[in-house]
Amino acid sequence: MSNYYITTEATSDYPSSFDEKDFAVIPMSYSVCGKDYDGKREKLTPKEFYDACRNAKTKEDLPTTAMVTAYTAKEFFVPILAAGNDIIHIGFSSQLSGTYDQLCAAAEELRKEFPERRITVIDSKAACFVEGLIAYYALRARDNGASYDECVKLVEDLSGKSCGFFTIEDINHLCRTGRVSKAEAFIGSTLHIKPILHIDAEGKLIPVTKAISKKRAMHGVIDLAKKKMLPASEQKIVGIGHADAYEDALALERMAKEELGISETVIFDVGSVIGSHVGAGMLAIVLLCSDRGL
Repeated sequence: MSNYYITTEATSDYPSSFDEKDFAVIPMSYSVCGKDYDGKREKLTPKEFYDACRNAKTKEDLPTTAMVTAYTAKEFFVPILAAGNDIIHIGFSSQLSGTYDQLCAAAEELRKEFPERRITVIDSKAACFVEGLIAYYALRARDNGASYDECVKLVEDLSGKSCGFFTIEDINHLCRTGRVSKAEAFIGSTLHIKPILHIDAEGKLIPVTKAISKKRAMHGVIDLAKKKMLPASEQKIVGIGHADAYEDALALERMAKEELGISETVIFDVGSVIGSHVGAGMLAIVLLCSDRGL
């Protein structure tokens, strides 16, 4: 049993199949079709969530999310600290949500309540399994004997090397979040344009380029990964993500193995929190890169 926990948020889309020890994920709430879900006691499976999104009939039916509050974060952290564990928390990008600031506020209060314990909140400058991949490597390091300080340093270093390249099915989702104009969204929908996006060094989700078919978009994602990735020998795991598009994820996985020379992959579901912003059909590849610059 280690003497420190590694924690993250539901935005990390961390695969439950990994069954990690001394690890915990903060649930996050969301709403869809007029119903609220706390992400813990009440939640939808990915399939149920994306079906609900597809069946949304009005703007009010579309999904929304809420950030983690300092109060919720404290409730989550207290039992871990009270059990005698320190915490390294890998947080959702501060450029995409106010959750990071809330977690920092909670940690500051908890250091006063538990002066004998250590709690470090690190801005992953990431989302989805780009955030989760950092947790994956941190857990491997901790379980192989890394000290608390060594693990903190590793997480900080990986925040600039864990990269994700994404394509989404419907450009209108970028319009909803203000990343493209209504005119661009209209033209993109008419021409069936698939945006390709990337999380940059600051933790912002930015459009990189566009493709005029899903197949070309998938090749574009692979090409970006090929350009930036560290050697295949240094990739312990590569994530292939999908938002209710499993067959497409299998195709992307085959492309990654053939064109990037990787062997170990995990196919992960893009959960309801990230899915609220990208919509059904999103595809992603997540791996270690030299840096996040393009």
